[in-house]
Amino acid sequence: MTKLILTLFLKFSYLTKSLFAVVLSFFDDLIKFFDDIGLHILHSVRSIRFEEIREYISENYITIILIIILVILIYSTFLNKNKYE
Repeated sequence: MTKLILTLFLKFSYLTKSLFAVVLSFFDDLIKFFDDIGLHILHSVRSIRFEEIREYISENYITIILIIILVILIYSTFLNKNKYE
């Protein structure tokens, strides 16, 4: 399988190789970005002092994130409505 991939890669043109490298680099950066976000979120949850609050946040973090996204969308919608009036 590796031999097949290397053979195909060597037969590609320079443009295709560079595009392939850019796409791989993009996905690598994207994965590192999500990994860093997870590290910052987990570290901030771990630094909360009270155990009950920490457990509540860790059990309901998806709901909290969705509510924050909803508030941002509502705010941006009202902001756009006032912009066009």
